[in-house]
Amino acid sequence: MEIYRLTVVNDANGSITEKSIYKDAVASSPSSKGSPLFSSWLPLIHNSLTSLLRWTGTYPAEVQESHLAFVRDVVVPRLKPPAAADRLYYIGTHSHGIYEASLAFATHKPARVRFTVQPLVDPSPAQGGDLLGQKALRNTLEGMASACGADRAWLDAFLDSVFLTAEEELTLVGKRGMDAANGDAGAAGGPLRQNGFVAFDLEADMDENEKAVTVMKTYLFPQLKAIATGQKTVNTTDSIVKRLAGGDKDMLAAWELVKTFLITDGGEKINLDFLAIDCLAPCKEPRFKVYVSTRFKSLAAVREAFTLGGLLPSSSADFLSQVWPQLLDMEDIPQAEMEDLEKPLNNPDSHHQGVGFAFSVVPGQAVPQIKMYVPMWQFARDEARIVECYRRVLQTQGTMGDYDINAAIQGAL
Repeated sequence: MEIYRLTVVNDANGSITEKSIYKDAVASSPSSKGSPLFSSWLPLIHNSLTSLLRWTGTYPAEVQESHLAFVRDVVVPRLKPPAAADRLYYIGTHSHGIYEASLAFATHKPARVRFTVQPLVDPSPAQGGDLLGQKALRNTLEGMASACGADRAWLDAFLDSVFLTAEEELTLVGKRGMDAANGDAGAAGGPLRQNGFVAFDLEADMDENEKAVTVMKTYLFPQLKAIATGQKTVNTTDSIVKRLAGGDKDMLAAWELVKTFLITDGGEKINLDFLAIDCLAPCKEPRFKVYVSTRFKSLAAVREAFTLGGLLPSSSADFLSQVWPQLLDMEDIPQAEMEDLEKPLNNPDSHHQGVGFAFSVVPGQAVPQIKMYVPMWQFARDEARIVECYRRVLQTQGTMGDYDINAAIQGAL
């Protein structure tokens, strides 16, 4: 069967809102041998992107075809073929999907299409000593980067910083073996592997080579590096930021604010999930992003995150009062009761226990950018309300335009 999920992104200044559509292929009766759900990811990805590119009304026909050719010729061939046994290893969505398509909205600008995939790789210790699948994942990411003309300066440094050295790989595998021998049930689970996501912003113009402009973003996980080196993930992240910043004082100042909040106010309330970069030249202001999950479900707690525990002005969170009731399907709740109210989760067993955040630092900018990610399916009364609440957000933020959100969803799904 296919499961459809929706979530929302909103910028701190309220100017950009992103609508994410999860379309996850899930086996209704997976084979223990890992038989394919279907032969290729291509129909799933190609069909939904075709619909969304047309729906925006801003992509010329030749640009649409160029983007779809990129999907057919570059992206899908580098994805592991579907297999039921792999489903739980796809961690990009709450229902274990390999793929996520989204729409980005901004005031006085046309909607833009984006998508993310998880290029799952298998470790191959016997062949080439790729204990964590790092070599295979690097080859995949570098191939995609070359195909879309992505800048390699930050990408190479990011991969080198997050991926383990040969010595660290052996240390990690040794720790896993010792834990398993000591009866750690978690250590006896699936194989250790390096994970990552790659996302593409699909622009509406062509480059000098007559190819549609595509901006690549890479997402990696610092946890294996932290375990192998005996560090906390925030300390591993600190080393990565300093390498990418290259001495940029403003970027380092912004990171210090984020780091202070994560260490001082985070505690057990915040979990650092993964890191990301824009694969752009440093002169084009790429972002380094830290993604965290939280158990924040109240307006007061989310305000705390947007001000980094008081390190930023309270005005950083002024937009929340307007959009919070819409995002959580609570427009029937009096404003006076809203601040500390925590709405129960529809699925309390999910990893998504509250609002997620992305903290971005950029060369030349001393103040971090903050986005929140609201799993609307956790709070809305039903899926129809998700769509209606999201429509209300777009409308009140002035980004609705003449778009028919229902048509976008129906076409993509």
